[in-house]
Amino acid sequence: MLTIEIWSDVVCPWCYLGKRRWESALARFPHADDIRTEWRAFELRPHQPTVPGDTLEETMRRDGHTKSELDGIFRWIGELGEQQGIVLQPQHYRPVNSFDAHRLVKLAASHGLADTMTERILRAYHEELRNIADHGVLRALAKDAGVPADEVAALLAEDAHADEVRADEAVAARIGVTSVPSFVVDGREAVHGVLETDALSAMLEQVWARHTAAAGS
Repeated sequence: MLTIEIWSDVVCPWCYLGKRRWESALARFPHADDIRTEWRAFELRPHQPTVPGDTLEETMRRDGHTKSELDGIFRWIGELGEQQGIVLQPQHYRPVNSFDAHRLVKLAASHGLADTMTERILRAYHEELRNIADHGVLRALAKDAGVPADEVAALLAEDAHADEVRADEAVAARIGVTSVPSFVVDGREAVHGVLETDALSAMLEQVWARHTAAAGS
């Protein structure tokens, strides 16, 4: 079994794109059943409040981007999403804190539902424009994903799984993950950015060949 860890943030459109391309690469990989994907937490905006405020466009305008520049970037991101069958509309995003969403994914992972939970949160934030920091929203999304409601309520009332999220972030800092998505193979080498599906397929072939050669030596 070969483990691929993917550091990502649910409020990152590139991570949603990266997830779709990763799934496409796995679908064409002949040894996909021997690949274990583990989702790791990363907060792009760890100090972001839980209540939606300015839009992403307004935030980026303050950082020096022009409206015409952002229009082009956002249109391009939307087109890339269409190619993967997802809706990306960054011009409408109102960034919020993603820490509790990451904790919820950790809880879901204990039930074998990490991928399902991640997918549901991504769709809620990017396509439905919901506040994924709101506990009522998270409870509803967890129900959709099949995570036990009583465990979700306990999670949101306390700080369960916070240490796991912080541990992911500590590992990211130690191994040099500074942007997402980042793909880490067997805890050693990292590939950063939104790679094309063909590039991800090539990576899989290379690491699989190295992995099987090491196992046979």
